[in-house]
Amino acid sequence: MLRSSPAISPRPDPASSWFRSVEGRRYGRHFLGLIVLKIVLLTALYFVFIAQQPRADTSPDRVFDAIRGTPAAAAPASPPDSQPQSESKP
Repeated sequence: MLRSSPAISPRPDPASSWFRSVEGRRYGRHFLGLIVLKIVLLTALYFVFIAQQPRADTSPDRVFDAIRGTPAAAAPASPPDSQPQSESKP
């Protein structure tokens, strides 16, 4: 015949849980404190190093100019052919 398996022990009393003890509560506070500290430090690092960075101008006109190149009107004029003019000496 089938043997019955040993009875599963009931769940321990929640009041006797390690996390409900003094050490468990201290552990939970320290763990929560570390998480809060990390979030605060990461937020500070974000505002100090990342948020201050200049943003690229991604307006459609600027992107088009960057792809097309500088417009002809804004291109610097080439210098005229400058040949030294010799002064005529009598």
